[in-house]
Amino acid sequence: MKSYKGVVFFDLDGTLFDDDKHVSDRNLLALDLLRENDILPVIATGRNEFEIANLIKEGKFDSFITANGSYVVFENKAIDVQEIPISVNKDLVDFASHFNEEVAFYNNVGCAVTGDNQLVTDNYKALRLEKIIDPDFYKENTINFSFVYTPVGEDDHQAKYEEIFGSTLTFYRNNPRGLDVVLKGVSKAGGITSLIQRAGLTGVPTYAFGDGNNDIPMFKKVDNPIAMVNGLSVAKQNAKYITKEDNNHSGIYYELRDLRLI
Repeated sequence: MKSYKGVVFFDLDGTLFDDDKHVSDRNLLALDLLRENDILPVIATGRNEFEIANLIKEGKFDSFITANGSYVVFENKAIDVQEIPISVNKDLVDFASHFNEEVAFYNNVGCAVTGDNQLVTDNYKALRLEKIIDPDFYKENTINFSFVYTPVGEDDHQAKYEEIFGSTLTFYRNNPRGLDVVLKGVSKAGGITSLIQRAGLTGVPTYAFGDGNNDIPMFKKVDNPIAMVNGLSVAKQNAKYITKEDNNHSGIYYELRDLRLI
């Protein structure tokens, strides 16, 4: 196991990714320079592993925290998987049906949605994923993450879901078309704890880049939380640093340089 001088955690959407879901050449260079300086770069995202397979390869990542902390990999080995029980998933689907809302279920290799509507179509198009409709997917596969299609606005039922499932599940609003769902208490911060303990990195300086609500637990866990200048105000309020450039202009590269990590 390699000895590291630091760890840097990266959110993707709105952070390492530009608005076209690409990583700039400068940010890719920053990842290489971190490794040259014995600093471990780690993805920390609400996305699932299969959704970022190209990035994992392009960015040469061997460690990542995906699905809002419910699936953690260190040096290419899964070390923490927070599975949601079938009974809970069934109850969630049944409750969503009262509002004619669909639920998508995920694991590290794939996903499927219980049904189709315009909101579902729009979301898969935005995320550039193939839409697979399979109402039995959650019954036949291990599930660590789901997505409830309840939109922002007058039809937002987040409070109702939390009222019924709040003791079992945590709901994050990171998408105007729906809610990320994981087991109660699961977060990027918990994923960070698992990785640091397994890697023997206790006491090593930690940094995290993020832009949204689900980055707040991660920000509170690391020594040096860094918000993107394009991020939500709540992210900036919980950050020690704010990047000078946004996610479309290699803000991460320049901030790492200013912090003398590269």
